[in-house]
Amino acid sequence: MIARLVLASLRRRPRQLALILAAVLVAAATVATLAAFSVRAETRLGAGLAAFGPNLVVRPQVGGAPSLPPGAAARVRQIPGVLSVSVPPTGDGGPGGLPVRLDVRAEPARLAAVAREIEERVEGVEATPLLKTSASDARTIRRLTLVLAAVSGVAFLLALLSVGAATAALVGERRVEVGLMLALGYSGRRVGGMLAAELLAVALVAALSGELLGEIAASGLERRLLGGAGGLMLTWTGLAGAAAVAVLVVAASLAVALRRIERLDAAVVLRGE
Repeated sequence: MIARLVLASLRRRPRQLALILAAVLVAAATVATLAAFSVRAETRLGAGLAAFGPNLVVRPQVGGAPSLPPGAAARVRQIPGVLSVSVPPTGDGGPGGLPVRLDVRAEPARLAAVAREIEERVEGVEATPLLKTSASDARTIRRLTLVLAAVSGVAFLLALLSVGAATAALVGERRVEVGLMLALGYSGRRVGGMLAAELLAVALVAALSGELLGEIAASGLERRLLGGAGGLMLTWTGLAGAAAVAVLVVAASLAVALRRIERLDAAVVLRGE
């Protein structure tokens, strides 16, 4: 019975529901873009900044061998999070032409972990992060993320206002219908549950569509700003962000709608007052 009422309401009120769909879609797509791009940024941006030099230096331990052990560069390259390894010119080599230093570029987010793993895998060396370079990387990523977060916040607030206004208008249009249901014995919570089912159905479509659009936008940003391949890659972070926005917007709108429903007097409404 309730499912039939919900489906009938969805068919009868396409304009208001289309507005709600559009508002949630924009907010979900913006947040999904932020979440998906943040996942790509730390890896891609670290690779793109490799031209600015290493952010970690590998040297022999003090008091140890005068040069690095054979095959040290190859072993460092195999460590997850290492983006590039360069060997200094031969003039800086030690005995037997072995290098005395390796310049390493690692993902900024994994810099400390990479340094520890280098010291574990390669005997007789110490890995020293270049904090100034790594801090510069972190600031670049943080600033870009903050810009996207600000845009996401604005889109979320606009969605709250739009969906709240559309939901209030929806309750106003259905005032007589709600009054009749209250007169027939339906509780305010049950009537609100029916409205929630309508909004959640719309929000689900908006969240899934917003996730897809957000991933496409994140791929475009990756391609233009970070120089990556920019292929479409669905991420759990983007999906979680889009779903969270849809749920929060619908929950806030329902809170407003339930207040209006609880204040309705069925007798007054049915008398046309």
